[in-house]
Amino acid sequence: MDKGAFLERAREGAELIKMHIELGHTIRLISHRDADGITAGAILAKAVAREGGRFQLSIVKQVSEELIKELATEKRKIYVFSDLGSGSISLIEEHLDFATVVVADHHPPEKDAFSGDSHVLVNPVPFGANSVRDLSGSGVAYFVARKMNEKNRDLAYTAIVGAVGDMQEIDGQFHGMNLDILEDGKELGILEIRKELRLFGRESRPLRQMLAYATNPEIPEITGDERKAIEWLRAKGFDPEVRYWQLREEEKKRLHDALVLHMIKHSAPKEVIDRLIGDVVISPLYPEGDPRHEAREFSTLLNATGRLNAGTLGVAICLGDEEAYKKALKMLDDYKREQIEARKFIVQNWSMAEEGEHSYVFYAGKNIRDTLVGIAANMAINAGLANPEKPVVVLADSDEDDNLVKGSARTTEKALAKGYHLGEALMEVAEKLGGEGGGHAIAAGIRFPKGRIDEFIRMFNEVLGRQVRKDGD
Repeated sequence: MDKGAFLERAREGAELIKMHIELGHTIRLISHRDADGITAGAILAKAVAREGGRFQLSIVKQVSEELIKELATEKRKIYVFSDLGSGSISLIEEHLDFATVVVADHHPPEKDAFSGDSHVLVNPVPFGANSVRDLSGSGVAYFVARKMNEKNRDLAYTAIVGAVGDMQEIDGQFHGMNLDILEDGKELGILEIRKELRLFGRESRPLRQMLAYATNPEIPEITGDERKAIEWLRAKGFDPEVRYWQLREEEKKRLHDALVLHMIKHSAPKEVIDRLIGDVVISPLYPEGDPRHEAREFSTLLNATGRLNAGTLGVAICLGDEEAYKKALKMLDDYKREQIEARKFIVQNWSMAEEGEHSYVFYAGKNIRDTLVGIAANMAINAGLANPEKPVVVLADSDEDDNLVKGSARTTEKALAKGYHLGEALMEVAEKLGGEGGGHAIAAGIRFPKGRIDEFIRMFNEVLGRQVRKDGD
């Protein structure tokens, strides 16, 4: 990756934002509603406020033509998109041609740059970065903020929370420019990295729940069964009620060894076992036992606010609002409960999945909330329901429009090696179905008319088949 060229582009974006702050213009921020987008929005909001500027922030599900037209009616002088916008360059150029626009994003862009000087794309992908692991949306926002003011290095932990929420360290370690952010945070003493168990619940859950609710990766014969988790822990000499952070270092090592051995005995693939122990980021900015103390739990908390349509509450938490944090804790319980129910539905009804030569498509109707389809697709893979060399798509009825379905596709590195690119496949299929789609090679999304599910299944398989044959030529 050409880091220097990317940082120069970040500087261009930063200078445009600062210029409009100096002119007294309100900075119009639009960010994605997952943890990565929420942290990206919070970083830019903080950076603007530090320069004495005003901002208006919206957390949105996606960029659509309707959204851009609506933004255009506001007639702002500057619009800043974070963790989204790269796939909508043409729409932005068409409808926001009267304004300055900065897109700070990491998704594969529609094209490598805007046509005019008043629009700037700050995205590491055209400079050689891997969009899935080298830098997240919050990371891009962080480098823009750092170019605005070096003081903003103290937002490094917020950026890493976003990266973890975007699963940038899915293989157990960080890559690319995420490492630069980690170095900033370590230098300032606001974060540290430990090699620990990478399951959700380090801070807030007793061990019995940490293991029973594990989904990434799943633990054979333990995930989904709290009673078995309790029995297993007691058999290994652990108190099921203790929290992971309360264990002594030698106890953590003993638990790690026991879990790895358990996974090996149950024939878990090496890449799954490797994900069990790895980089865990914690921050002394928050006390132990607080979900914000560890990046994975913090990101899940933020995801809960976004998925339950309260993303601005998540931004407020990142900006230090304790009342917002207390409200979000209640939302987190609902969010995790919905995830557990989604997993149960997927496992019990997987026979409904349509298996093609190149993919699985599972239509959940209204049984899974449309904001959880990506998590559900990952669950199907992690639970061993699907062949890991075939992508999985989970579809659900749209919460916003009864005539649409929303879907998310997920797959594995093993499948990508065959030549699949889910983002390109869903973009192509969406165009044919009168919908919208796109994303990364390993994770992507789509929405399209509900009456065309059968066509989607056929077309998606055909496109994936072409990708594999092309890659093999």
